[in-house]
Amino acid sequence: DQIIAPVGGGGLLSGTALSARYFSPHTRVIAAEPQGADDAYRSFSSQQFVPSENPQTIADGLRTSLGSLTFPVIMNFVDEIVTVSEDSIVEAMRLIWERMK
Repeated sequence: DQIIAPVGGGGLLSGTALSARYFSPHTRVIAAEPQGADDAYRSFSSQQFVPSENPQTIADGLRTSLGSLTFPVIMNFVDEIVTVSEDSIVEAMRLIWERMK
């Protein structure tokens, strides 16, 4: 099993990861972040907090910088962070708009 959650400031992801570990310890927690706002990905990869600098993405809710309080939780309880292209985000938005009318 796995859970994929978006990451901006890290609050939703941290809560998701903590809950998943408590209720289902073997469930993998994966974060997804826009390529143009990839501070969480860079922080996770380098194991050092990297603040966001001028994020560029259509996913406006994810333009916020990763929080210094959420970063340690993410490092300890998230298994992987992946980035998503703007084209993929737009394609997913279109699919949702078309099917969820």
